[in-house]
Amino acid sequence: MKQKPFGEHWRDIKGYRVIEGIDGYKHHFGGQDCEVPVCKLCGKKMHLIFCFDLKDPRLSVLKADGISMLPLVSCLNCAMVWEPQYFQLSNEGRTTQVLSQENTEDWTQDEEDQLPVPLPETSVKLIEMKDEDVPINEDNYDAAFDLFGSEYVCRLLGAPLYEEVPNDLECPRCKCEMMYIASITQDLGDTELISVVVFQIGEMNIYYYLCKKCLVIKTEIQST
Repeated sequence: MKQKPFGEHWRDIKGYRVIEGIDGYKHHFGGQDCEVPVCKLCGKKMHLIFCFDLKDPRLSVLKADGISMLPLVSCLNCAMVWEPQYFQLSNEGRTTQVLSQENTEDWTQDEEDQLPVPLPETSVKLIEMKDEDVPINEDNYDAAFDLFGSEYVCRLLGAPLYEEVPNDLECPRCKCEMMYIASITQDLGDTELISVVVFQIGEMNIYYYLCKKCLVIKTEIQST
């Protein structure tokens, strides 16, 4: 059952739909701009899913010493994504290393259904969220879930959409609470929202959190 953390305060937190297109900054889906770790379950390099250019003033809340880009990574072809993961950013965000991964289940997607490694690259742009994307009340909350995946596949900043509010957002290094930065879902639209690949990742949302002090990223999923 969905826990609905809606309220008027969400209007004060600006968020963005991430869609394919060009807006003047080097935001992109896929590609090989960043060094990513090898997945210990399937033996392939992890996917660079999205990468955001922190020169964009709209992302000023994410700026931190030591990073100029923000990569969102995981392996989308095996069970590794199913449990929380912690990654360390370095080299201005161009390098992502594994700090810890909690999954021990050995499952790999059938080869014909696997997403390519690396994902083909395409530029993306940020569009300010519409009123119906912001969960200020129960109607908006349900509408936002319907739109996520049918009109766009990534929410950046703004209000998170949770099936359940997460319990543990503590940074493993400094023990401070990490900030929500983004969520990713699969393409449920009638037309391809990402034109360069069929972006099917299963019935889940992947949530990303950042500790700006330690440059640590956490991933966690919830089923949809």
